[in-house]
Amino acid sequence: MLVKVFESEDMASALKKVKETLGPDALILSTRTIRKGPLGMLGKPMLEVTAAIESPTGPGRALQGAKRRESPSPKSAKAPNQRAGRFTGQPQDDLTYDDLWKKNKVIDPVEGELRALKGQIETLNVGALQSELAELKQMVQTIVKQTPRGFSPLMRMPQYPAQHQEGSPHHPAESRDTLSELLHRLEQRGIDKEAADSIGRFALQQIPPGVTPDSPLLDRLLEEVIAEMVQVLPTPLIANGSGPKCLALIGPTGVGKTTTLAKLAADYLLNHGKRLAMITIDTFRIAAVEQLKVYGEIMRVPVEVVMTPEQLRKVIAKHQDKELILIDTAGRSPKDCHSLEELTSVLGSGFPMENHLVLSATTRESDLNKTIERFGSLPISSVIFTKLDECESLGAILNVHMRNSYPLSYLTNGQRVPQDILIAEPKKVASLIMGSH
Repeated sequence: MLVKVFESEDMASALKKVKETLGPDALILSTRTIRKGPLGMLGKPMLEVTAAIESPTGPGRALQGAKRRESPSPKSAKAPNQRAGRFTGQPQDDLTYDDLWKKNKVIDPVEGELRALKGQIETLNVGALQSELAELKQMVQTIVKQTPRGFSPLMRMPQYPAQHQEGSPHHPAESRDTLSELLHRLEQRGIDKEAADSIGRFALQQIPPGVTPDSPLLDRLLEEVIAEMVQVLPTPLIANGSGPKCLALIGPTGVGKTTTLAKLAADYLLNHGKRLAMITIDTFRIAAVEQLKVYGEIMRVPVEVVMTPEQLRKVIAKHQDKELILIDTAGRSPKDCHSLEELTSVLGSGFPMENHLVLSATTRESDLNKTIERFGSLPISSVIFTKLDECESLGAILNVHMRNSYPLSYLTNGQRVPQDILIAEPKKVASLIMGSH
């Protein structure tokens, strides 16, 4: 009897190899699943099939009911020039039926599986695997913690193709009509085509069946999607360590930095603490200095005027007993590289400093993007939008926010101190943009 062992990925290909090698009358003696490779049990599963034929040159009849015979002579036990060992897709050594019984080669398939599994478990380094899994878990946790909150929200929005999505509750024609209405509503709010397309297609997947294009539910769904896209800076006025928190307002001229600084000071005194100081380095405008001093007298907060980086260091050191130091700066033109370098020099006083870029919502969107790019030479912690009350639509806030990596911290909507300032919250920003506030 000629017995050979075959390995294959599935039974169909294994039987094909058996038939090609031993002929159609070959008998399957056993099958089992094995796993190969350096990972042991975690390696790729393979099917091992042991097949036999009575004789390579015999009549080819089936071996059903075959009885053990006497072992042949050693010369007939192995064909000359045949190599020992298992290999994929090729026959192994020629063995007699008696040899199989003596060497316990023919075994029950289930028993074979159990024996193989036991051997793999005994050789598996469970401790090493557990250590690797723990290391992978730690790496994932580290990546999540280090992911910046201000990365572009547009990059994490699901992108849907223009055609009807499988699983949508709407008929394709209804989906097109509803999507068209969603895009129309977004564009009415000043949201550009690229952002509107992403928001609209995502919102389309959330619409329940039966909702018509004129339903007010669409606005609420759009608000929810926009809120998911908005990134904010939580509690920007709260210090996180020993010593005062230094917060500087930077930005172009005429955006309302001094008034915004006074609003932040009043908000801090009302809701957070009492130990506060204000500094101005805006010596270009005498009116700005006087304006801040008036606010300081009303709120009973010290106001310091500095002109050089050395003076700023001394004043900050003088107010080390404070919890918060707010710093007003002179407006800089985004095109004036020299004044931006001077501002960088002054604010780099050696103390930890948070720079919040103040922008007017009334500015053209292209100019807003250029301003952010130019002021990006300084480390920016957040963006503050002012003059919301002077705008017909606020879509530009979302457009600019999606194209840049800085979170929002505050919004101002009037000149009153301290009333006309809002903490930037995703739902609040979304409702302002959609006009439902």
